[in-house]
Amino acid sequence: MRRLLIKSACLVAVLIAPSLAAAAGTSPPGPCRLIDPSTCPNANELVKSSGFAQALGHFANSAKANYFRSNRSLSEQALTVLGGTPEHVVLLDDKRFLFAAVPSHDRGGDAAVVILNEFGQIQALGFSSFHCDVACEDHRYLDFYVRKDTQDEAVLAALKTWGTSDRIRKALWRSDADDGLDGRTAVHVLP
Repeated sequence: MRRLLIKSACLVAVLIAPSLAAAAGTSPPGPCRLIDPSTCPNANELVKSSGFAQALGHFANSAKANYFRSNRSLSEQALTVLGGTPEHVVLLDDKRFLFAAVPSHDRGGDAAVVILNEFGQIQALGFSSFHCDVACEDHRYLDFYVRKDTQDEAVLAALKTWGTSDRIRKALWRSDADDGLDGRTAVHVLP
C-alpha cells in the first residue's frame, strides 16, 4: 500500500511540475522545442528540433528556387543554411523569434532566416544569396517569403533589417555586391 502511495505521489509530481513551471513564467530546462521557440538558443538547435523540418516543408510547400543550388526546394535550402553557423536568436516584438545562420562553408553573404511566433508557427522565411544556377550572380539578392494571411509590416521590417545588417554586409567578398540591392529585394507571398 505504501509503495502504491509513493508511486502515485511521484506520478502526480511529474504531471504537475511542468504546469507549475509554466504558471511561474519559467520553462523547464531541456532541449529546443518548436512549440516553444524560447527554448531554442539558435537556428542550429531549431533545425534539430522535432517537427521543424516538416513545418518548414509545409510553409514553403513545393516552391523551388536557385538560391544556393540549382532548382532545389526552399525548405531544403533553408535547412542546409540554418543548420550551419548560427547567430543567437533575436526576440522581436509581439513574441516573435528571429533565427538566422550562414552556411557552414561561409560563402560571403549567403545566409537564411526564419521568423516564428511564440507557438512555433513559421511567419516568414528569408534568403540572402547570389542566385546560383549553373554559376552564381555577382550581386547579392534578398528573397523573403510570407504567407498571404500572415503578412505583417513588422515581420517584413525585421527581415529587411536582418538582410541589410552589417553582419552580412561585412561578410561580402566584394563591397560592390550590394550596389542596387533595393532593386534585388523581393517579397514572395505564399498561398
